Amino acid sequence: MAASRKNVKILPNEAKVVETLTLLVEERAKEAISSRGTFTIGLSGGSMAKFLCSGLPTISTDWSKWKLFFCDERLVPFGDNDSTYKVYKENLIGKVALKLDQIIAIDPSMPVIEAAEDYANKVKAAFPGNELPCFDMLMLGMGPDGHTCSLFPGHKLLEEKKTNHCTNK
Repeated sequence: MAASRKNVKILPNEAKVVETLTLLVEERAKEAISSRGTFTIGLSGGSMAKFLCSGLPTISTDWSKWKLFFCDERLVPFGDNDSTYKVYKENLIGKVALKLDQIIAIDPSMPVIEAAEDYANKVKAAFPGNELPCFDMLMLGMGPDGHTCSLFPGHKLLEEKKTNHCTNK
């Protein structure tokens, strides 16, 4: 087994968090675009969205090579304040050279199970030839109760082994 690499950074303030996160994303994007011609990133909402939307417009990258996915998303209309899609659309589109079709989004008009399956198919289509998607980067936040991607400590969904998507209704 390969040795794990631990890298914990404690930063003095939110501005340093934004700066550090966006520099990391910029570095990974350049590496991915240079080696494969594309950059795939999975995004979370909450404070992670706030940090990234604040810092990403400052980086130097080829935005046309980016594909944005969501690690978790609520099944709400895109105009709803709980929509992670809405946060990134309103805070990145028009500020950076991303186009809407580069954001791989759920279909909020579908029932929850069908929407999850449809989104899983969209993700699979974006990674042809791979049984499971292999993102360049996943940006996961953590809630004050220890949840990430709407998965809560001790919840039965943490035991799921048959599918790469789930619903938490």
